[in-house]
Amino acid sequence: MRRAVTACSILFASAVVAALQPAIATAQPVARPADSGFSFAVYGDSRSMMYLPYKAEQEAEARKLMVEMFDLVLPEKVSEEVVQKYVKLIYDPTTKELVQMMMPFDTRSEVTTLTLDKGWVTEASVEDVKLLPGVHRTMFRLQGGEWVAREVVRDVKSGRARFILNTGDMVWWGKQGPEPSENPYWKLVYEDVLNQLPAPDEQLRGAGLPGRVFPAVGNHEVWDDSDVEGLLKAFPYLKQFGVSDKRLIYKFDFNGARFIFLWTGKYDYRSPSSWDADRPAYEAQMKELRQWLDEAKAAGTRKVFISFHAPAFCRSGMGPIPEPQNPHKVIASYANDLDVVVLNGHVHTTELYEVDGVKYLLLGGGGAEQDPILPGRTSIKVPADYPPELYWQGQPPREEYNYLLVDVQPGQKTKFTLNRFRPWSAEPFATVELFK
Repeated sequence: MRRAVTACSILFASAVVAALQPAIATAQPVARPADSGFSFAVYGDSRSMMYLPYKAEQEAEARKLMVEMFDLVLPEKVSEEVVQKYVKLIYDPTTKELVQMMMPFDTRSEVTTLTLDKGWVTEASVEDVKLLPGVHRTMFRLQGGEWVAREVVRDVKSGRARFILNTGDMVWWGKQGPEPSENPYWKLVYEDVLNQLPAPDEQLRGAGLPGRVFPAVGNHEVWDDSDVEGLLKAFPYLKQFGVSDKRLIYKFDFNGARFIFLWTGKYDYRSPSSWDADRPAYEAQMKELRQWLDEAKAAGTRKVFISFHAPAFCRSGMGPIPEPQNPHKVIASYANDLDVVVLNGHVHTTELYEVDGVKYLLLGGGGAEQDPILPGRTSIKVPADYPPELYWQGQPPREEYNYLLVDVQPGQKTKFTLNRFRPWSAEPFATVELFK
């Protein structure tokens, strides 16, 4: 359906495929007793960057889509002016296909250069002509998200992980295509993940889990798809948990653990991490969260995993949920009775916190562009007593694609293992144990 084709990416893909062939060929799902431990995978912000009609004769259509994309954060007339004056589309003179695009980024002094193949952005870099003229920082490589999807699927196929959680933003938006089956972004989710996974095993089905992937809803899932048709067609079993176009939160229990999924709302550029959800609203969600946590306490369920898109704590990029809407106080009030882990995304980087007995993992390395690595976003202003960040530990974040494996054992400390890919590094692959 698409794909990036550089010499480096071909060599990379060949090496990874060769390394994985024996494991994929021989691995079988691992059956576990109902009372034993289990593992699951987590990743977030996994959406690819935009797809555009790529033939030269389709330039007007491509520009129209660009205007509609800018409309998400700018007034319509401003968007039209920006696209016409500042977005440059470059076509190969032989193939007449779009190969490069240059356009403004978040600030007036930032210019992003995007490389495209068959309509898909394969790489993106940003130059800040004011702060760092002449320096181009790569913030997106298509192969990064492909690596995450491939590895997560491999871990489910081998039995290393029973199922997958996603912290939101699996697709760019719902605009393109008259229905989800024709939307290039949802096609990508099916192609790279959903169609690759085995059917739920007997234990999952017995626990009422009719699928292998359980997402928290991000802001991108509702952009130009307010009735979440794409989400509900990709994950029809979410309806069994009460999810609908009017209710985007749910819960389930598996093997002695409770999983809770909340919704932080659509994006507002004036306050990009606000909890502005209305399906249901913040206070109604907090009421249900308390009820679900009280149920866990009453049932003797010790381990609880809470997923929502925007981060409760963050030191970079778009920052954390504002204090009046931040659920930390509600969550922390249960930390004496429950082992609570919170899984977030939205900010396109990785950060870790342990605050008032609650572990917070911001997992935004699933494949989206990583703007927190750009000048002015690596460290935002926070209060002097703000909790310390435990992953980068004071160093500026770098480009990194990753996913988490969580091992849950009754009566034991939960184990968190991060698998990462740093394409710029001399040692690109690593496995790191978190919260040791």
